[in-house]
Amino acid sequence: MPSISVIMSVKNAGSYLGKSVESILNQTFTNFEFLIMDDGSSDNSLAKLEKYSEIDERIVLFSQGNKGLTKSLNFLIQKSTSSIISRLD
Repeated sequence: MPSISVIMSVKNAGSYLGKSVESILNQTFTNFEFLIMDDGSSDNSLAKLEKYSEIDERIVLFSQGNKGLTKSLNFLIQKSTSSIISRLD
């Protein structure tokens, strides 16, 4: 079980995803899960996230039509397997 769950909701953030995702994946602490929700992006966000999830098993990717930030984060919290949750904006 991971020590911490990192959650992030994304909508049309393709140009920023590389730095955001890599900032988490490159941490020296490695016992975490990274839950990411693509909340109805119409750019290349989902495709980029799918590539990251293929190369790092700590990433758990979800996708849905746009439901908004609050519902997306609540969903990710429910899917979390750790008692400690950190949010990445």
